[in-house]
Amino acid sequence: MVKILNALICFVFLMPFSSAYAGGVEEGELLEKLYGVYEVADIERYRGGLTSREEAFKQLDRLVKVKKGEFLFWDGNIYENPIYEIKGHSVLNMEGDVPSASEKFGNFFGYGQEREKIRTLSVYSQEPNEPPYMFEVVEGNLWMFLDGWFYRLERIPSDDSALSFSKNADSCLSTETRV
Repeated sequence: MVKILNALICFVFLMPFSSAYAGGVEEGELLEKLYGVYEVADIERYRGGLTSREEAFKQLDRLVKVKKGEFLFWDGNIYENPIYEIKGHSVLNMEGDVPSASEKFGNFFGYGQEREKIRTLSVYSQEPNEPPYMFEVVEGNLWMFLDGWFYRLERIPSDDSALSFSKNADSCLSTETRV
């Protein structure tokens, strides 16, 4: 009986540590999968802001690099040895629940409302005065909501020759105009 009681006590006290470790492993694996180069594929206005349409659409086809030792944002801002943080957020589904400003993710603005959990990737510089960047991770893509504009970033192939051929072929064949 004492052995069963000891086992039960150990189980109750050690279970939170094992789930925290499992969460850390899962986040580490997800971060490894997110390393790569992303291209701004779509841009939409989701609310008001100071960024003009022309300025927002200048980011189309711009690149963001998420690498282990370097983060490069489309504006040329580079973080050497960035600090990456992945968090999972619960979705508020109850009518009348009003999220705080820091909890207003894409689903609040009508994007990805079917999600049960929201994952975010925050990128911090080693320098204390540099602003962090925050992305939502959705099916291997990165979403960014910035000054009233929604930017969807798609991962691009790592082979530079295939990338340039793909871009040239798309630009020759496409007659669509993004608005």
